[in-house]
Amino acid sequence: MHPYLRALGIGVVAGCRTFTAPAATLQAGDNVWAGLAMLAAAGEYVIDKLPTTPSRLEIAPLAARIVAGGLCGGTLAARNDASRVGGMLAGALGAASAAWIGAHARGFLTRRGWPDWPGALAEDAIAIRLAWLVNRAM
Repeated sequence: MHPYLRALGIGVVAGCRTFTAPAATLQAGDNVWAGLAMLAAAGEYVIDKLPTTPSRLEIAPLAARIVAGGLCGGTLAARNDASRVGGMLAGALGAASAAWIGAHARGFLTRRGWPDWPGALAEDAIAIRLAWLVNRAM
């Protein structure tokens, strides 16, 4: 898989679930940061389902997703001998796009009478599967 496509993919993961991207990126290392990222990712899977969780399109959650996507995209690109800056741009673009698409897709379904949780679980599955695919290709 091309390094920038991998960076875009991990950015999409961050757009779906902010902390899954760092957890996937750090999992190769056996350290405390990888464990903390995995714990944060697990917490996010629970918090996302709560009705009080703010929209991912608000400035702070959106910025966190874009930063996570950019940093993880840059890391993956550098690991594959590509430009870190190019990877950061691809990751940030993937995160911003996925955040927007995910929020609007779930909103579309809820406006049509669907409960929110099926869309949230589908998004969880997309984030986990894509994170696995991006790392598997390394």
